[in-house]
Amino acid sequence: MMSTAPSPAGRSRRGRAHAHLWSLPDGTGLHAPYGQLATEPGTGRVCCHLCGRWYVSLGGHVRRHGHTAESYRETMGLCRNRPLVAEALSRSIATRQSEIYRRSPELRARLAVGQELSKTGQLASLASAAHAGSPAPERARLRRAALDAGRATRAARRDQVLARRLRKLGFGDLPSYLRHAYSTGASLRSIARATGLGWARMRRELDAAGIAARPASRSACAPATIAR
Repeated sequence: MMSTAPSPAGRSRRGRAHAHLWSLPDGTGLHAPYGQLATEPGTGRVCCHLCGRWYVSLGGHVRRHGHTAESYRETMGLCRNRPLVAEALSRSIATRQSEIYRRSPELRARLAVGQELSKTGQLASLASAAHAGSPAPERARLRRAALDAGRATRAARRDQVLARRLRKLGFGDLPSYLRHAYSTGASLRSIARATGLGWARMRRELDAAGIAARPASRSACAPATIAR
């Protein structure tokens, strides 16, 4: 399986390019990961997937490979709105456009229609319809990253709540509390109530602490207990 990490820069001069480390689904060799725009550390220049050279802007360069900026993004699995320029140049362009917008009443008037569509949500609907179909690999990767970050944030909050509960119980970590509960014969129900853990995680934590839980009693009223 090919790596998805940015490739080593090798020689950063235009005359030298690193070897193929990735490939397109059709087998075409690439010098940068499919679905990702690699940037050169220090300079911020972007790497051409097809020749491996580094540029401040790929927009004009990709024509040498028979691509437009749009077809290049689509072929390389990049988002449709992905700038094919170095971050510093992208910031400079954004600043210049902002200044032009500020100074031009005519431009503001022309853009007012789009801004109104954006406020009402119609612009998002139109964009969604225009981009219907399978998302670009880069967009899918960014969505997964956002979902993973959200899960990590929620997990961190749950761990913070658990740590506060354990401190109130007089324990610095969960395994210590579980071993104490084990030694005193506390029921699974009481442990769950004290820690706020769900049953699935509590079972995992018990296993990690080397504590084997005794099967629940046949009686519906009898709480499950920790095996001695």
